[in-house]
Amino acid sequence: MPEQLAPMSGESPDKVLSKQQYKDGKINQNMFSSASRKDKKVMLPETPLKGLTIQKLWDNVFQDNTEFLKKYHDARHESKLEVGAWEYAPDHGSGYRYVSMITLVEVPRANTPTPLNEAHRFAYVTTGSKLMLVYQISSQTPNVPAGGSFRTEAYMEITASSADADCSIAVWGNCRKMSISFSAIQYIATPRAIKEMTAAYRHMVNMISEEFCGGAATSAEVEDEDGSKSTSRMDGGDSGGSSGDSGSLSSAFHGALLVLAILVTLLVFSSTRTISRTSRYAVTMLNQDRLMRDGTPDHGRDELTTSATTGEWMCEEKALLIAARESQLQTLRYRWMEQQAEINHLQSTVSFLKSLAYVQVVATVVVLLGSAYLMRQQLVSNVNTRQ
Repeated sequence: MPEQLAPMSGESPDKVLSKQQYKDGKINQNMFSSASRKDKKVMLPETPLKGLTIQKLWDNVFQDNTEFLKKYHDARHESKLEVGAWEYAPDHGSGYRYVSMITLVEVPRANTPTPLNEAHRFAYVTTGSKLMLVYQISSQTPNVPAGGSFRTEAYMEITASSADADCSIAVWGNCRKMSISFSAIQYIATPRAIKEMTAAYRHMVNMISEEFCGGAATSAEVEDEDGSKSTSRMDGGDSGGSSGDSGSLSSAFHGALLVLAILVTLLVFSSTRTISRTSRYAVTMLNQDRLMRDGTPDHGRDELTTSATTGEWMCEEKALLIAARESQLQTLRYRWMEQQAEINHLQSTVSFLKSLAYVQVVATVVVLLGSAYLMRQQLVSNVNTRQ
């Protein structure tokens, strides 16, 4: 016999679910973010489900072992579906369950089968003059590379003006960071996950509408960026809508930004190594120049001095040879002095370039951190704007 839900009054869904106790060791509070729209992206605007009350929707879709869930997962080519029984609170206003299956993912290659674990929870409350069923799903694919570092979340609000009135459904989504390693892939993984969840939940709502409401679902009017209003028709899971396109563009932009950052880093370190090697060569040349200048004996001058002291006579040919040697040595001294000036200038230039390279590294890090902060602020502002 289907379980009858009982709405709770005077408490928000987040407050109810934050106090929920999980006896099943597979689920814990840390798997979920707050049961609210905060920090979540709109995946499906408010969509009316004509002819379905909240209780009928629960009985036909979310109740234990419904035929609809089997059809939905079969349509997504998911296998080995195991849906745990609901653990209801004593007042039947909240509960949780654990679901597992084998799903198909695109990483590391397309259509790779991998285990998917889902933690489901709900809270049924009265807010103001309407009823609200909050349904939250936290999913993880632990066998995917870096899959254990985050969880994907779907947050659904199912509202109705009364228990006998038709209900509406809206869906938000986000990725919840479970470890620091998710920071490296956050701006690539999140848009992709949002795009995939958007297609999945639009397909689900479309199937609900076709099976229980007699037609494809049409979302409520939402404002476009230019302020005009439009309706969004959902044609199945392969239709990602505008959010899917923007998610793809955002993913490509973030990927290009990451590649650019890696190239800049490699170029900076390559330049630093080249400058350091040039500096060592300059120092070596300067040391050799000093040794040659200070340690080269002046044989011609010594012979002339010795001959003048002893009074010996030298032949004209020998005297000319000694004079030529002395002239050559003097020319070499002038060239050494010029080279020393050039080497000193080169060394000072290299030192300046090394300092400039360090400044460039610091500037690159600042730019990357600033870009990450601005993108995060943009994502948050987009979510707040859509809310």
